[in-house]
Amino acid sequence: MSHRRAGTDKERDLPAYKARGWPAGRAFGLLAGAGLLICATFIDLPSVLRMDTDTDTDTEMQALASRESGTSWPAWTRTASFVSGVARAESAGLAESADPVDPPQRGDDHRKTITIEAFDDAAPGGFPLTWKAWRGDDDLARSLYTIREEKGNRYLHAADDGSSIIILKQVSEWDANRYPVLSWRWRATVLPEGGDERIRTKNDSSVAVYVVLDQNFIGVPKTLKYVWSTTAPVGTHYRREGIGRPHVIVLESGKEKLGQWVEESVDVHADYVRIFGKKPPSKAVGIGILTDGNATGTDSKGDYDDFAVHRRDTGS
Repeated sequence: MSHRRAGTDKERDLPAYKARGWPAGRAFGLLAGAGLLICATFIDLPSVLRMDTDTDTDTEMQALASRESGTSWPAWTRTASFVSGVARAESAGLAESADPVDPPQRGDDHRKTITIEAFDDAAPGGFPLTWKAWRGDDDLARSLYTIREEKGNRYLHAADDGSSIIILKQVSEWDANRYPVLSWRWRATVLPEGGDERIRTKNDSSVAVYVVLDQNFIGVPKTLKYVWSTTAPVGTHYRREGIGRPHVIVLESGKEKLGQWVEESVDVHADYVRIFGKKPPSKAVGIGILTDGNATGTDSKGDYDDFAVHRRDTGS
């Protein structure tokens, strides 16, 4: 009723409204801007990237709005910081690294494979130089993700203590249209008990890789999440209802390969086109890593190494 009365008063006073120097176009622009700001404040990107704090119904969205209503500015800050946060990590890491990875360049067609992370620049026990913890939890992330060395090879080890922290690396020079295949090695060492990425209360993965090739106009990423699941079958593609939920794709499942390094090679361009119905932009946003056991309340551990992008003609 209040909205209806407000509209009536505005129509009745329209001549005076114009006389005060408020043209209709300017008023519309202000209202549209306010609407966008209100929409953005209700988007919590930790829930966008993770799927461990939500349900599948309209009630869930109402609860999300209620939970964020008292903290609108922090929510907007987290949205805006998705790119800037990893950009700061990238610039800081390149400043510290003596031999940074050479990013793909346009016209560099002779390069068929480009390494984007091999974890060789940080010392054992340290944190990967060009990565950034989600939501600024750097100190906590450093306790969960550490560089280790095995037979002369350095890799990233992850062990969740219930914190469930995603770490991100900006790869804005990656053009997935030219380098559509992403490969990496991972090793699940402890699977979260009963983990199933399709169920909110069991949404844990021993190892998971996020690929963000694009985001919408208010910064919500369009996310592919590749996982080694405890129970979900290989080939499962699942997305829970809600704003910006990641598309989960199960590459490995169960204990058969537990403790073994497994190399994955995924045509992320094809997955993106199939899921989002269009080609990705020429600059990707980033890749992420998450090892978590917070939903099941059990241990979860895994290792990561050798991220690279390839042209399709490599056969990778």
